[in-house]
Amino acid sequence: MDDDPVAVLRAAVDCAVQAVLRLDPRHADARQEITRVLAGYAATVAPVRDGLRELADRTPNGPVSAALGFLRDADDQAAAGDVQAARVFLLAGRTALFRLARAGPDAG
Repeated sequence: MDDDPVAVLRAAVDCAVQAVLRLDPRHADARQEITRVLAGYAATVAPVRDGLRELADRTPNGPVSAALGFLRDADDQAAAGDVQAARVFLLAGRTALFRLARAGPDAG
């Protein structure tokens, strides 16, 4: 497993995004599927969660902080049963991570 918290976050979000892009929010199993996808994301980032929090705390308006916020929002929306909103927040989290590529690896 990669020790770089940002690399783990990127990989987990990319995997989750790929899964939800194929998801039909109107399908009967959509709510369970997005919950499963977000649980997989959470399990993947769990080993580096402290490192991610440190990066987010160091740069509160940075891409890591934004991505983590969007992923929390996605989880909240999924728990409330709004699959489409959960997808949107997950995609927003992935978009926030694009800022890291432009800003460099120290841009927490």
